[in-house]
Amino acid sequence: MAANSFPNMSDIVIYLKLDPYLAQWLTHEHGGNPVVFPKNSAENDILELGLTLKPYFAAPNEPGIDKVPISVPYFKSKDVRSYNYLPPKGRRALARCIRTRFVISMWNDLFKFGNIGKRKQDIIWTWMEAHGIEATDTNWNTIAKIYMRKRSVYRKQQWRDARKPHPKSP
Repeated sequence: MAANSFPNMSDIVIYLKLDPYLAQWLTHEHGGNPVVFPKNSAENDILELGLTLKPYFAAPNEPGIDKVPISVPYFKSKDVRSYNYLPPKGRRALARCIRTRFVISMWNDLFKFGNIGKRKQDIIWTWMEAHGIEATDTNWNTIAKIYMRKRSVYRKQQWRDARKPHPKSP
């Protein structure tokens, strides 16, 4: 690489530890290894804000089990050749953002009127397959629990809304 050229997005990566279902979903949704987030995404905003110089005491950024390689894009405000360390708080923020996107995607796909009457178990297995998530009992149970919690909250809110008195019309 020339001395004054900037690295490509795939030249610098960080490795982010995620639960297996989430790592598989993320890799599938963003098409590869390393994961490249869309330009101007919330994930890239977190990277830009959180990247720092690597402290001398920091552990090396190495691949590992359940670690997803994430491409660090070029930022005008930071030279990623030097600012390529994401501290633990930044890693947690990035993981939360990814999990939130996962939950939104799952909810949008699974909680549809077309799924009413279909077996929840079959719907989740099919959704996992469509989103690159390995068909294991652990992954299914995790996703089912997330779905059931969201559905419970949604149903409670519907129940509350139904009990509210309607405004009187003039």
